[in-house]
Amino acid sequence: MACLWQSEILELGDGALLVECGPMRMFLEASLRGERRPDLSRDAARVAIGFLAEVALARKSLDSPAQDLEEPSMGGLPRIMWTSARLIGDGDLTPMAAVAGAIADAVADYLQGLGADRVVVNNGGDVALRLQGEESLHIGIRPDIGSGDVSHRLRVTAGMRVGGVATSGLGGRSFTRGTASAVTVLASRCVLADAAATAIANATYVPSEAVERYPADSVDPETDLKGIEVTGFVGELTESEIQTALGQGLDMAEALVERNIIQAACIFVKEHPVATGRFLSLLETLDR
Repeated sequence: MACLWQSEILELGDGALLVECGPMRMFLEASLRGERRPDLSRDAARVAIGFLAEVALARKSLDSPAQDLEEPSMGGLPRIMWTSARLIGDGDLTPMAAVAGAIADAVADYLQGLGADRVVVNNGGDVALRLQGEESLHIGIRPDIGSGDVSHRLRVTAGMRVGGVATSGLGGRSFTRGTASAVTVLASRCVLADAAATAIANATYVPSEAVERYPADSVDPETDLKGIEVTGFVGELTESEIQTALGQGLDMAEALVERNIIQAACIFVKEHPVATGRFLSLLETLDR
């Protein structure tokens, strides 16, 4: 399937690849028995462009809240995105909230099908993992998605069966309705982590004079959030507002853990953290 935009595949050294096509900027790594396999990553990069084109062709049918949409007549990634968004249970969540994670999963599954036993697909910060045997990966956690600072890290092993890590919040590539500077979610699939991170971040909204909001389509006429207010800026929040925002986000995260939709989540509001129990046990604080 041809891409609707110009595309470029770059080898970055040490077997890692970057594929860029329209809104997609994806990093790929694949290994087999400890050896990087750039040949497998090159194949997957070309496949990734086809996955993006598949979603682009179905875009108009994916712009409404998933709870309001009938089951898509098409299969493939659009159906996976719709199913994942509906599972979360956020009434405003559209299937497009899961697009980056869905594409990352599809590429990771493709690489695993080629025989790779360690796969990392980073699609704009939403990361699909496929780890087998003794393979593991360290992942940095940012308290502010708009900053390059990493405050914590966690080690993911094959035995944990984490298939996706996604982050959402103010300053990211997509709109948010909340006040969280970052929400990071672990799940069995990246598509679920992606949709859940968006919904948990949305849940952190608190009415405050410090929070500036505007209709999403006043900034992006092509957005899937037409008529919905999103957060543009969060100033100084009171301690009470911060704790309320964190509590609302944590309530949603724990509910999703209880329903076995996600495995764990960590939420930051103005660098104040809160996390579900399992995430707390995994995090390692870094010197800053």
